[in-house]
Amino acid sequence: MDSTISMKNDNYNCDKILLNEEFSEPVKKTIHEIITREKYIHYNVTVRKITTGGNNFLGELYDIDISGQTSETNKENQIFLKRIIRNDDFRIYSIPEVYKKEAFYYNELSKIFNDLQDNVNIPAEDRFKMVKSYEETNDEVIILENLTKKNFKTMPRMDVMSVEFAKLSIEQLAKFHGLSFVLQKMKPEYFETKIKTIKQSMVYDDYWNEFVTKMCELSVSKCDYVTKEKISKFFEYSLDKYPKYMNGLHSKIKCLCHGDYKMNNILFKEEDGKITEAIPIDFQQIYFGCPVIDLIYFIYAASDRDFRKQHLYHLKDLYYETLTRFLNYFAIDVSTVCPRDEFEECFKHSLDYALMYTLYMLQMFFITDDIPDLSKDELLEMKIQVDDRFYDRMQGIVDEFIDLGVL
Repeated sequence: MDSTISMKNDNYNCDKILLNEEFSEPVKKTIHEIITREKYIHYNVTVRKITTGGNNFLGELYDIDISGQTSETNKENQIFLKRIIRNDDFRIYSIPEVYKKEAFYYNELSKIFNDLQDNVNIPAEDRFKMVKSYEETNDEVIILENLTKKNFKTMPRMDVMSVEFAKLSIEQLAKFHGLSFVLQKMKPEYFETKIKTIKQSMVYDDYWNEFVTKMCELSVSKCDYVTKEKISKFFEYSLDKYPKYMNGLHSKIKCLCHGDYKMNNILFKEEDGKITEAIPIDFQQIYFGCPVIDLIYFIYAASDRDFRKQHLYHLKDLYYETLTRFLNYFAIDVSTVCPRDEFEECFKHSLDYALMYTLYMLQMFFITDDIPDLSKDELLEMKIQVDDRFYDRMQGIVDEFIDLGVL
C-alpha cells in the first residue's frame, strides 16, 4: 500500500512544515525549496510513498502534489521524486555514482539536447522526448514532473511488449543515440570531456563473478542436463566477453548509451486503445559505449521467441532508418558516425550478449515474492523467487542460440 502524508500551511512559513517522522529530512528540504521557488502563499501538500512491486530497487519513490495559491493565481505542481537509498555493501556498482549520472543528465544534458533540437526546428512529434525536471534535482534526489497525472504509465515488467510499443520505444532510442552523435560533431570539446568520460557502472571483479554465477545457476535450474552443459561452457566464455561488450571494446561505433533501456523505463500513453507516445526515463546507468548493446538489450528483455521471429530484424532496420532520418535534421550523414555495414556486422556478432544478459540479470524482471531490499540485503545472500514465465522466456532464448550455433 502507498502511504500518504498531508500538510497544510495557511500562513506561508516553510520552516514550520511538519511531516510524519518517517519522512526523510532531504525530502522535506526539497519540498521546502520547491514551495519557496514556486512562490506559494497558501498551499496543501500530499505525499504518497510508492511501492513498485520490483520495478525499482535503488530508490525511495514518492508522488508529491502541491496545490494552493501564489500572490497572483491558483497553482498546482505534480511531482515524481526518487531519493537515493544507502548501502555501502552494494558492491556491483556505486549507488551514489549512478545518482550523479542521472542528476547530470537532467540538470545539464537534457537542456543541451533540447537546445540542439530547438536550433534545427525539429517538429514536436519527431523530437527525442524528455520528462521535465526540477532544478532541485541533485546527487541524492531526482525530481521530475509526474506524468502519471497526464495518463502516462509503464508496461508490466513480465509482459511481452506490443509491436506498437516496441516501434515507438526504438525510435526514441535511436534519437537518444543520435543526439550523442550530434554532440560529437557540433560540440566536440564538450563531447570529449563530458560524454566520452562517462564509464560503465558495473565493477567486473571476483564479487561480480560470484554474483552472476549464482544468477546463472538459477537461470538453468529447470534445464535438462545437455542444455546445462552447453550453457556452462558458454558461461565461462562469457565472463571475459561481457565486460568487453559493456565497455564498447568490441565495436567502432560508440556514443552515449542509456544502459538500462528496458520496458518499464519507458513511459507510454494510450488514446483509444492505441499507444501514441513513448518517453524514456531512468538515466542512472548511462555510459559511453556501443549503441547496439542498448538495442539488443531492449528487444530481448521485453520479447519472447515468437515476437523476435516476426519482428527482430524489422525493428533493427527501424532503428537504423530512424537514426538516419533524425541525423538529417542536423545535416549529418549517418555513414560518418554509424556506417550501415559496421552497424549490421556489430548487431550480428553482438547478439550473444542477449544470452549473457538472460543468464545474468533477466531473472530480476520476474521476481515474485520477497522483493529484495537493496538498502539492507546482501546480493550474494538474497533468495530470489521468479515467476514461471521467466523459465519459458529463457528457454526461448536458449533455443534461439542453439539454432544460431552459439550453444
